Parts: sequence; structure tokens; C-alpha cells
Amino acid sequence: MELVNFLIEHYYLSLPLIIAVVLFLISNANKGGKKISPQTLISLSNSDSALIIDLRDSESFSAGHITASKNIPLNEISRRSNEIISSEKSIVLVCEMGSSSPNAGEILKKEGHNNILILKGGINQWKIDNLPLV
Repeated sequence: MELVNFLIEHYYLSLPLIIAVVLFLISNANKGGKKISPQTLISLSNSDSALIIDLRDSESFSAGHITASKNIPLNEISRRSNEIISSEKSIVLVCEMGSSSPNAGEILKKEGHNNILILKGGINQWKIDNLPLV
């Protein structure tokens, strides 16, 4: 309660802080590309509208990956971005938990790629939803 009273009494200090936090959260929410659900990815994949890039290391990829996904580990994304050829397909980035895909998305945007999507929750969400891996 004291914190609320302090914020109200010092609105000229707390208002800019609140605005800064909201802007920070908004910018991070859109970083690297639009977040999509596993169900949206399935729909895109079924209509052959997605190029799925798995950013995990090759060992994790070999242990199980989404059908038709291509493995380009995050630490190689800059060097191997020329392998990503997507004429009109969306580029869907998949990592372990959805936290490193935005960084890869930013790299690909700088390389000139557009229409980048990120699997929300990564491969972990895919597994939680009991969706198949190859």
C-alpha cells in the first residue's frame, strides 16, 4: 500500500517509468518476428507456406525435430543465412524454448529476409502439445 501511495504522490517520477517499461515490453514482444502457435505452424506447413528453420544444435535436432525443418544452429545463422531461400514462404524460426529465436530473427531481418515468424514456446511447446517429431 505504501508503494501505491508513493507512486501516486510522485506521479511525475512514476509515470515516465511506467511508460518506459511498457515500451520496453512492446518492443521485446515484436523482436525478431511475429510469434505463432504450434497450431498455426501446422497450418502453414500443411499449405506448404513455411520454411521451418530449427536453431538448435545438430545433436538436439537429430534427437527429434519438426517434419521438413532445416537445421541451422543459432551460432551459424549469420554465416549460413544464404541457405535460407524463401520466395513467398514465411520463415519460421524454432529453438528450444522460444527465447533465442528473436535474436536469429533480428539477424535475418538485417540480412534482408522478411516475413519471419517465431514458434512461441519453441520445440518444448511443440512437445507439451504432444505434436509429432521426426
